[in-house]
Amino acid sequence: MVELHAYALTGDPEHAKRQLVDELRRVYPETATAAIIDERHEVWADCPLFAPGTFGDRPTVTTPDPNVVLAGDLTRVDLPVALMERAATSGFLAADALLGQWRLRGHPLWTVPTRGRLAPLRAAAARFG
Repeated sequence: MVELHAYALTGDPEHAKRQLVDELRRVYPETATAAIIDERHEVWADCPLFAPGTFGDRPTVTTPDPNVVLAGDLTRVDLPVALMERAATSGFLAADALLGQWRLRGHPLWTVPTRGRLAPLRAAAARFG
């Protein structure tokens, strides 16, 4: 199974569908002879768009009500994730927040380092960031 995504489409959706498959086969040549057995297409105009600098204004996973948690692309997640990764990560974080209230173990999340390796560059980023 292969799932392909395109965002900010303009023009003919049918052309975009063909282009996605063409690009899949270009990037992964081993799929060139693979037969498409089933296709499902969804075209929505609801992908959230956040302007640069608005990250801090997004709602976080946890809320003032401990019984209400949020998950999805709209949430603020302080890890290097975007779009679908944010949706999945925020889902784990939301589930873990609820599980923690019931004293149940959640799922550990692994990520890349969230800070640079070189101290001078970290200091410069903190100063100018």
